Amino acid sequence: MFRFCLFTVTFSLLVFWQQAAAAPVKVPTGLFKDVNDTTIGQARLVRGTQLFIDDWLIESLEGVRRQLNQPVKHKQNPVMVKDKPWERGAPGYATVHYDRQAKLFKMWYQTWKKVPEGARSEGNLCLATSRDGVTWSKPIIDKKTGTNMVRVPKVTGFQCAGIFRDPVEKDPSRRYKMLFSCAPDGTDKSWMTSAAFSPDGIQWTAAKTLPLIPFSDTQICPFWDHRSRRYIAILRFGPPNTRLVARTESEDFLNWSPKITVFRRTRRDDVQATQFYQMAPMPYANGYIGLIGAYHNESLKPIPADKPWTDRQDLQLAYSRDTVTWFRVGGHGAETNASLNRKQDWSRQARAATFLPYGKMNKDWDWGNITPLYTPEPIVINDRIHFFYAGANAKHWWTWTGDPPKKDPNAKPPKKGLGLATLRVDGFVSIDADAKGGTMTTRPFLFLGDGLDLNADAKGGQITVEALDADGKPLEGFGLATSQPLTTDNIRHALAWKGHKDLHQLQAKPIRLRFHLKNARMFSLTPRTQNAHYIRSYN
Repeated sequence: MFRFCLFTVTFSLLVFWQQAAAAPVKVPTGLFKDVNDTTIGQARLVRGTQLFIDDWLIESLEGVRRQLNQPVKHKQNPVMVKDKPWERGAPGYATVHYDRQAKLFKMWYQTWKKVPEGARSEGNLCLATSRDGVTWSKPIIDKKTGTNMVRVPKVTGFQCAGIFRDPVEKDPSRRYKMLFSCAPDGTDKSWMTSAAFSPDGIQWTAAKTLPLIPFSDTQICPFWDHRSRRYIAILRFGPPNTRLVARTESEDFLNWSPKITVFRRTRRDDVQATQFYQMAPMPYANGYIGLIGAYHNESLKPIPADKPWTDRQDLQLAYSRDTVTWFRVGGHGAETNASLNRKQDWSRQARAATFLPYGKMNKDWDWGNITPLYTPEPIVINDRIHFFYAGANAKHWWTWTGDPPKKDPNAKPPKKGLGLATLRVDGFVSIDADAKGGTMTTRPFLFLGDGLDLNADAKGGQITVEALDADGKPLEGFGLATSQPLTTDNIRHALAWKGHKDLHQLQAKPIRLRFHLKNARMFSLTPRTQNAHYIRSYN
């Protein structure tokens, strides 16, 4: 009986297959192609948004320039100031997270405890929330003290905390993770970095086994890296005042690799004797953005009038594709080690490297110091990236430098506050063209999808595009004559050519694009799929 049933099923399937084969099925127009390694060759495989911040996708620029763009500071800055008796030194090191489900900004910020003279410095951690990033509230969390302090591990010297919500953690009690500095026995010799966990970001429990990460005397910035499938932490290298940026990684958030230096001084920094207080990393698009607290020329003397930058901190920009190799982003985009070794006057480049500048000296609330706050993931709302920073109207070492003089009986602590600045999505660096026009040509690349979106501002000008093969020869039907000009400002311009419903004919094979710009700016390129393509069985 079993053999008969098996024969029947087999025979039925054979008849069905023969009938299907007898009637050939037309292959859908937009059928996705398979990608073979030999097809790719030297072409770059583009996945997701590509910024124009480095040369990974760009082969040549003719008649155009690459421009570092600065965020726009909010007109209501500072959007938060210390107004509670326990907020000494606030806002200190801080982490800002946007809860998209609750549509709520959450900020953990450090305040300093008042300790006896000569005692080890130590901080508290407070929580503030906001619906719009501008108006902040400080909810009462600790009912005993009537404060917004969260419960941190009871350790000596708690400070420098960096926090993130772990997207892959399965244990609800460890959903929020923190790295912080402490001195277990109260001495400099015991300074170290430790870990803590929390289900809600309020009740924190220290790790039973302390991670063996050397001390960092500035904010520690950990995050889950979905590319390497590891935890990464960016922090300061070495002992106090060794101002270099370092990196460490872990598979379990407890056992960490030795710190390696990933960002250090270059020839550009000699101009203003620049050092790096900290770097707040942020995975973004196909790479990583680093917000650098750039500290210029430490001095314990009154600041000379002809050196207004001395003992101040601004915010500069770095970029990486792997969290190990970082490039400084200046007025013309990313700078390689080779470019930094050229013999030239670096004064202009040093001035052009500022991503978020301090305010007008002796006037604005943030004229003395700009410190980046840590955002573990991009906060993009209404197509604007939100950055938060701590600002102050004084020099870094204000108690010693004469801003105001420490011995002045009328001296008051500097005004500090929380600042907000926003930037166009993907708008870190742009390719700019004036009325004379110019071109940007890509390296050979391959994308999967049926469309390409260009983030660009062509209002008052235009952008046209021609598609070329890997050797630079025009592709029939995708030349300048059929390119549909872009003449508006849009973060999602769809590249289009007359006679083509979509771009499925360009996908899955090496191509180049040559952009022709006049009075226009380009920020990024993103592959997309707009139509519901499907694969049917065919012979």
